Amino acid sequence: MVALRAEGEQVGGPALRYMNRLSDFFFVASRWVNDHGDAEVLWVPGQNR
Repeated sequence: MVALRAEGEQVGGPALRYMNRLSDFFFVASRWVNDHGDAEVLWVPGQNR
């Protein structure tokens, strides 16, 4: 979608919102698949692991 916009194509608001929600879904799904999030390291802004 970014490439389309860079080439001057119009991308509608509903399509952008859909892609945003889809990326949220994939993020949450990937955490669930990764041991249901139990082994995840909590990210804290400004700190290193």
